[in-house]
Amino acid sequence: MYQLYYSPGACSMAVHVVLNELNQPVEAIKVSIGDPANVDPVLNKVNPRNQVPVLVDNGQIMTEGAAMIVYLCDKHKSELIPASGIERAKALQWVLFGNSSLHVGYSRTAFIKRNGGSDEMVEKSRAMVQSLWDLIENHLEKTGQPYLAGASVTAGDILVSVIGNWSFTGAYNFGPKTKALFKAVSSRPAYQKAIEAEGIEYKAAA
Repeated sequence: MYQLYYSPGACSMAVHVVLNELNQPVEAIKVSIGDPANVDPVLNKVNPRNQVPVLVDNGQIMTEGAAMIVYLCDKHKSELIPASGIERAKALQWVLFGNSSLHVGYSRTAFIKRNGGSDEMVEKSRAMVQSLWDLIENHLEKTGQPYLAGASVTAGDILVSVIGNWSFTGAYNFGPKTKALFKAVSSRPAYQKAIEAEGIEYKAAA
């Protein structure tokens, strides 16, 4: 059985959903993040960076959510990350977009706010994140497809939909195509199972 160290609704949720999609049993271990002055010793034992997700498979500890997602999909031969060709490249593109662009944008904005950055700096950082959401909306509009990599859901859709729920306070605007994506992905049984297990409310599709 896999072990997944997670924080409710954080980026670790994407790995949680993927494990559910793969019908893999998982021991989900809830940990605390975000307080450098009060490090969770359970998390620190498996990841000195004190970040989630952490995945343990047969004693092997893995960090970095995108790597976990690719590993799991390859191991269990899931079309969430196709095996080869342009289909695989497109799926990986959107996983990495979520991990390296969207997630980083949110983290940058939070860092600026937490460390006393000016309102102007915060707004500039938010504007950069908004441009990424606009890019997703324009991409979906241009392709006419329901999902980021085409007609079928891939792991990038899952990760992007998790990140989208960090915005339900109204900091960002989502277009109709993006909201439709969120609704389609978050309605999947594997996603609903993770929502219930982590005890969160999904608001991004509203």
